[in-house]
Amino acid sequence: MDDRVQVKQLAYPSDSVIPPQRYSGDATFAEEVAKIFRRSWMFVGFANDLTNDNDFITAEIAGTSVLVQNFDGELRAFHNVCTHRYAQIHLRPCGNGKPVCPYHGWIFNRDGVPVGIPGNREHFGFDDADKKRLALPRFEVGVRGRFVFVRLEPGGPGLDEQLGAYGAILDHLSEMFTDRIDEDVLPWQANWKAALESALEVYHVDATHPETFKKFAKKVWICSYEGEHSRGTTHLSDTSARWWDGVIERLGLPRSETLRNYDHFMIFPNLAIGVTHGALMSVQTYDPVGPERSNLHFRLFLGQTSKPKSIGGPTRKAVEANVCGFNRTVLDEDRIVAESAHRGLKQVRVPAALGACEERIAAFHRAWFARMADE
Repeated sequence: MDDRVQVKQLAYPSDSVIPPQRYSGDATFAEEVAKIFRRSWMFVGFANDLTNDNDFITAEIAGTSVLVQNFDGELRAFHNVCTHRYAQIHLRPCGNGKPVCPYHGWIFNRDGVPVGIPGNREHFGFDDADKKRLALPRFEVGVRGRFVFVRLEPGGPGLDEQLGAYGAILDHLSEMFTDRIDEDVLPWQANWKAALESALEVYHVDATHPETFKKFAKKVWICSYEGEHSRGTTHLSDTSARWWDGVIERLGLPRSETLRNYDHFMIFPNLAIGVTHGALMSVQTYDPVGPERSNLHFRLFLGQTSKPKSIGGPTRKAVEANVCGFNRTVLDEDRIVAESAHRGLKQVRVPAALGACEERIAAFHRAWFARMADE
């Protein structure tokens, strides 16, 4: 009699998993830039940073510097590189000012045309047609709620079509979470895919986050999908839920009626949004810097308080310090293992063994393969 336990095979087939040699390398990265990052609507910032005339934000999309500027109430996106001698036009992440190159003072208008060229008559002799030929390349820009997106190459699905049902979620989050309490850009020595995957499963929590996230949430991870995008939901631990209930009451914070647990959304290719107990929102992008490096850009938000006197008070300060410190600690723990995995994957040729607990990573891989198969 065979007493061996019969185990159902739950791991994903190796041919459905991105092979390690495709995580980095110049050729793979160039293909990703062309087929994924230039063709996708990429999150670049928030509309509340673009409220006034001449407000601007800047972002890097896989090696392309982008500016989004408010021109008399209309948002327009351009290549953030002067067509004279290639200096970046806006050097800050956000601010207010006309698009003027800091190198030689060329001034660009709402169409990206250099209408102000110092010494034009003496040194260049450009007429209007010449100036139009020197216009900044323009990109598509779209807004959903307060989330601003840019697409480098025209054509393909519109923003609402790409987002699908997640567009309504962005609308809801935009209404709920208005007060930014922390923001930073953290360099990771890891490919963007290896970095992002640390956010797509909770299987690693016990080993990687024994003193942080393990105590924060329960182990059940319910996943759902919307096209290329995915969602994972888990319940907070009883202790964490009670703590957040107290914070909501004492600080007068609003709480989402539909996002009551820990709800995590991934919008392909690299945007991750986490909502804690309906009261805190984390927005993260895993931005590729090259085949071997990425930047994690995170922002934390609370909702607008019904107790404005609490702002700046000791309780509010203590809560913000606790939340921001916890977030940074968890992200640093993820960075350590992601960088380790990146170093390791460069030494092997066999695809990773993904289990059922890593289904969102498997879904991400399917979306990646589909995009990379496009011509």
